[in-house]
Amino acid sequence: MDPASTVDWIALNLLPGLGPISARRAVERYGDPAEIAYRLPVEEIRALGRIAADELPEISRARRDLRRRAERELARAERAAIAVLPLTHPDYPAALAEIHDAPVVLYVRGTLPPAVVRLAVIGSRTPTSYGKRLAVGLGAQLAARGIEVVSGGARGIDSRAHEGALAEAGGRTVAVLGSGLARLYPPENEKLFERIAASGAVVTEFALDYPPLPDNFRRRNRVISGLSAAVVVVEAAERSGSHSTATHALEQGREVLAVPGSVESQKSVGCHRLIQQGAKLVQDVADILAELGPLYLGAVGPGAPGSGAERAVNWADLTADERDVLGILSDAESVQLDRLAELAPFGIARVQAALFGLEIRGAVEQTTGRYYVLRPK
Repeated sequence: MDPASTVDWIALNLLPGLGPISARRAVERYGDPAEIAYRLPVEEIRALGRIAADELPEISRARRDLRRRAERELARAERAAIAVLPLTHPDYPAALAEIHDAPVVLYVRGTLPPAVVRLAVIGSRTPTSYGKRLAVGLGAQLAARGIEVVSGGARGIDSRAHEGALAEAGGRTVAVLGSGLARLYPPENEKLFERIAASGAVVTEFALDYPPLPDNFRRRNRVISGLSAAVVVVEAAERSGSHSTATHALEQGREVLAVPGSVESQKSVGCHRLIQQGAKLVQDVADILAELGPLYLGAVGPGAPGSGAERAVNWADLTADERDVLGILSDAESVQLDRLAELAPFGIARVQAALFGLEIRGAVEQTTGRYYVLRPK
């Protein structure tokens, strides 16, 4: 793409007052980003979105050196090996471009190949040990099948999902940030972001120096779901950013799945509410893959060497429910799910959560007919 044209798209993205919906509406109406950014009368800009009259002078002031700022922005991005992808760029992710409020510009450190299945794994910033373990396991198992794991780069579940994907040989993951790539947030994840960019991508719609303001993360959530074929929520409170991302996913026609947890844990209330509202209950990676359409499934591999049965079993820090289920499985060659629920001292939801945790650890395997087999220590 012509660098001059890219500068105009950056200028449009830098113009104050225009949100993603208004900016896209402007592009659809006027076509040329230069016309919108530099010349369109401010009253017409105001008519595009919810722009207060007292904001119009700010737009006029910003226009005085808007092109120069955009040129400097592009030069800085190029020096830092950051790609700037306007909405019309051939490398702009097609799935994201489909949503009505797609970013007009995407900053990318790393690579975003076009023909890749992406799934979002998201959750609490303050997860339980159960949630951390499942996020790592899901990230690894999805990456082992050639799926790119998308998350928000935040503390907690997001970071663990990224780490799980990176633990797989050739595993790729995408972090979507709520700040500019020169203002990485959270700062303690800087090394993680470097690892992500080395094999996958760190992306944002925000200009390089844009700070991590609270509203940014709500905007960021629609990009996480927009890049993904489905969204898997591992742990979430009833009102949380994860619930926001799930709402965006439903509006965008994406699948929403949720991992059950203990009924006593506030960290799982949001997941249970999503399941009550129709989200697919996730017991294992097979449940996730089953929700993908034929188009996506054709691009998903069976699992990388070293995954599944060959992976070392993690027997550390078992939960009480996991120990109870292991005790039942140790007395039989294999046990069907319904029979496990009859033998366990608690309900089927907790049995399913325990089995999911044990599968992630590599401690049990599921066979045809929802039979479960204990792997030897």
